[in-house]
Amino acid sequence: MDFWVLVFLGLIQGITEFLPISSSGHLVLAEHFFGISCDLVFLNVLLHCATLLAVIIYYRKTLLYLITHPLCRLNKYLVVATIPAVIFVLLFNSFVETTFSNLVFVGVGFILSAVFLTIAVICANKNTNPQPLNYKNVTIMGLSQALAIFPGLSRSGTTLSFGLAAGTERQTALDFSFLMSIPIILASLIYQIFTSDFSSAFVGLDTVGIIISTISAFFSALLGLILMKKIVKKINLIYFVPYLIVIGILTIIFA
Repeated sequence: MDFWVLVFLGLIQGITEFLPISSSGHLVLAEHFFGISCDLVFLNVLLHCATLLAVIIYYRKTLLYLITHPLCRLNKYLVVATIPAVIFVLLFNSFVETTFSNLVFVGVGFILSAVFLTIAVICANKNTNPQPLNYKNVTIMGLSQALAIFPGLSRSGTTLSFGLAAGTERQTALDFSFLMSIPIILASLIYQIFTSDFSSAFVGLDTVGIIISTISAFFSALLGLILMKKIVKKINLIYFVPYLIVIGILTIIFA
């Protein structure tokens, strides 16, 4: 695989991981567009490590507090929010994996992400009494994270949308959405490491390209985090909707 294709995949993974436009969906499209046929499991592990490191660094102060206060309420909320996705993966992982090769499914996922964002914006604009985190809204966000395992459905966008629809304050919902990503990305990495064969990890891949791709994923993920914080605070999420609808329709048409 060419050096620049690897770098592009790293940038796509990083910048779309935390923007509400689905990193998994964009990576599926990129793999089809470039005709990638080699095994990318090892690369995917490295890219997810990069995005995980980015969110850990960004929320390092909060994470330090969570580590030093293991029984705090926020930790309890994170456990509650993570359980649905873990159960869903254990029950339906085989089916979910088959959807990654179905572009129609990916296109529908993009469109559903647009629908969720639209509903979230409407609910947020009508909400005159935003709520802090509670067991009701974190459970709703946790259930939505389980749904967002499918490609094309943005994890950050879906969890944020359902959080806002449940009446959660914007910045609170966004921060919790990002914190929720840490245990689920970590669990995904552990699963891939213990279930994958890395004996041919570098076959067909440029070693320098892999390194640069991982670095680009890390920095673009940090950029995505910063942008999303500013977007939720100052700019309407509805601006992502036309893009998601267009890319969703095009994906279905050219599937």
